[in-house]
Amino acid sequence: MTVVTALLAFAVGAAVGLAVLAAGELRWEARTRLPRCTTCGEQHPRHAAHR
Repeated sequence: MTVVTALLAFAVGAAVGLAVLAAGELRWEARTRLPRCTTCGEQHPRHAAHR
């Protein structure tokens, strides 16, 4: 029974680790993606000069 408990704990730890990695990847993508401008509707860096 101890082996089953250890394997279960390992599986839960691995799942939590993968969830943390996935959340970090999603946050990184959201930070590096160019935002959509509310003025012109195009994607460009923040504070871009509108011509």
